[in-house]
Amino acid sequence: MSNIIFTKALCAAAAIAITATGLSASANAQNRTVRSVEVSYADLDLNSEDGQSTLQGRLKGAVRKVCGSYDSKNLLEMQDHSACMEQASASAQRASVTIMAAAKAGKSTETAMAISN
Repeated sequence: MSNIIFTKALCAAAAIAITATGLSASANAQNRTVRSVEVSYADLDLNSEDGQSTLQGRLKGAVRKVCGSYDSKNLLEMQDHSACMEQASASAQRASVTIMAAAKAGKSTETAMAISN
């Protein structure tokens, strides 16, 4: 029973840890768009280098998907995209640490969420 509670808490911690707050094109915080991407790693052996490398690749892909594209002719969009990528990457790294610690403890979770505000 406590193992199930720990797993649920760890999954919630991973979802929170990978939260990124990118600025929207508008300075008004109420106009922010929330986007999320589910990253599955249930099929990976996170105790192997190949599994860890694949997880990192999936997290990088999720960051790119969450932040999306931008108009390179629009300076504000470029800055917002850059900030989103930086913050989402840092959050993905924190989530990776949490996920890897759980895997090493034998209490791995199955998915994490990448979110950008």
